Amino acid sequence: MAHPPLRLVILAFIAALPQTAAAHDWYPFTCCSNRDCGPVSESEVTAGPKGWVIRSTGEVIGYDDERLMLTPRQAGNSFHRCSADGKPEGKTICLFVPQFGS
Repeated sequence: MAHPPLRLVILAFIAALPQTAAAHDWYPFTCCSNRDCGPVSESEVTAGPKGWVIRSTGEVIGYDDERLMLTPRQAGNSFHRCSADGKPEGKTICLFVPQFGS
């Protein structure tokens, strides 16, 4: 039985690597476990009277909630959300909000 050329094996290995690994460099491991975080649109997160409302789950992340963090400057001026298994309907683990006015 012939073995596939080494070049094909290497390309297949690279293709199987997570494509968003670099995006997780700044997320705290306690929020992300290296797979559960990503940017979300501004329409997904709105400011409510008691905190940030996650539209897909109806959760309210209080303005003093320990899961609430500022999005680091290197991540841009956008919202990022970490949820159970990275699913939109998953419980929010951490919510990163832009540094408005900064």
